[in-house]
Amino acid sequence: MDFKSKPRDRIAIAGGGIAGLACAKALLNRGAAVTVYEAGAAGQGALWASGGMLAGGFECAEANASPAFAELARRGMALWSDWAEDLGAARIGYRVGGVISPASDGAGLDWLDVLAERAGQLDIPYRRLRRLPERVRARAAIEFPADGELDNRLLGPCLAACVREAGGHILECRNVTALATDGDRVRVETHEASHDFDAVILATGVAGQVLQPAEPALSAIWPVKGQMLSLEGEGERLAFCLRARNAYVSQKPDGRLVIGATSEPGKYDTDTDDTVIEALRRNAEHWLPGLGDLKLTGSWAGIRPGTPDNLPILGPGALPGVYLALGLYRNGVLLAPAVGELMADAILSGTALPADFGAARFFQR
Repeated sequence: MDFKSKPRDRIAIAGGGIAGLACAKALLNRGAAVTVYEAGAAGQGALWASGGMLAGGFECAEANASPAFAELARRGMALWSDWAEDLGAARIGYRVGGVISPASDGAGLDWLDVLAERAGQLDIPYRRLRRLPERVRARAAIEFPADGELDNRLLGPCLAACVREAGGHILECRNVTALATDGDRVRVETHEASHDFDAVILATGVAGQVLQPAEPALSAIWPVKGQMLSLEGEGERLAFCLRARNAYVSQKPDGRLVIGATSEPGKYDTDTDDTVIEALRRNAEHWLPGLGDLKLTGSWAGIRPGTPDNLPILGPGALPGVYLALGLYRNGVLLAPAVGELMADAILSGTALPADFGAARFFQR
């Protein structure tokens, strides 16, 4: 009897940022053959410029998240322990030290009450602190003890290496210029060549507008600029991440204290404004006065892929065999493991993706 093994599913991913690499990792773990097309360098872009937050509790409470988003964030947080083991927690600066949200005036105390109420409704672990950490200057604070963080600039190269080691192909400086169906295959075109695949995932962030003729959902992706800075943190050790209403502070393994971030919808430029950077620093120093003596070591801006309702777009695209992993906004690192598993389930097993995140909420097809 002639037993023939089932051919490996050939999957292309347009976009080598956190969403695309997460999808590649999940698909490779299930035996698919994966090719990632990245217009620049894999693991750079929005990921490189981000804060590396794993703050599912804070984010869901602060944004008044829907149950569907809260469940996606919860799954992302749960999967991060496996990812940290796969990638090496120390190699990516992964830690679960909790998030502390402080308040110092009436409006801030009201904000803490709202956070607590929403956290309770969504079954998010939190606690009101009776005693504040020594370095925090505030009247009150809430802690989200299950939240964490990592070093996003370590994560990008490490995740790209993981994909390559698992047999994935990453084609850098290779922009996908067009998509088309060819029978039961999807044709991916670049300036250099065209290839056919069983399925394609669009994870292009704000850089995929050239593909709008094939995928109208890309018109719902818009840029949200974020300016940030870092301080030299030698000798400083922050055991938690601070998330206030007007700034966050996160310490990375090399000692850098990263402070962010503005939210500037509709801006594609990555220029920084000294006045804005100084305001961010003052906001952070209000909560952590010890930062005032530290040296500024850098400032930068990144472009987050947003959507009109700030929720991701996950699910089938307009063309058969095309899937969407778009618009992760400011939660790309947090959601990445869950998005990767959901996309792998959809492509390889036919599992339906959550309807709350479908592109149909923006477009009639």
